Amino acid sequence: MSSKMLITQGTQPFAQRVANRLPAGQRQHMVFGSADGMPQALLSLENYLEIPKANAPAFAHEMLKICLDRNISALIPLGVNELYPLSEARQLFSEYGIAVWVPALAELAAVAVIKNPPKQLPLLLLLDGKIAEPPTVGDKSYGTLSGVFTQLESGDELALCCVGD
Repeated sequence: MSSKMLITQGTQPFAQRVANRLPAGQRQHMVFGSADGMPQALLSLENYLEIPKANAPAFAHEMLKICLDRNISALIPLGVNELYPLSEARQLFSEYGIAVWVPALAELAAVAVIKNPPKQLPLLLLLDGKIAEPPTVGDKSYGTLSGVFTQLESGDELALCCVGD
């Protein structure tokens, strides 16, 4: 059984846009999660599921359980309220072999955040500072950043992209 990737905010167009940036081989193992309720038609498909709300007391632990139960090896949180709880739990997830694509807590506090980025903004998917989607351009590294980013107008800095309330 192959491992899967879970993208939160799965009913939002931005989640679909992020998924489409990933290689085709990864897209066939994609699971989309949403805490906002889903139509039964989507829930009957294997690649959609309900997840807890980010303000739930045990949100990170519930997400870990979902990842373990569903053989998910990578979690891309796109909800603005999911970022901090899952950043705090990155180490816990990594102990189970699950990569959480969100900056470490110190980086998250320092990085600019763009909520609901317009589709004209180019996206950059990073995992541990490396470009995670094709085409990979040389050996360019972005420190240890993980998540969905876009370059700011200065060209030197990145902003984390997410779905806002």
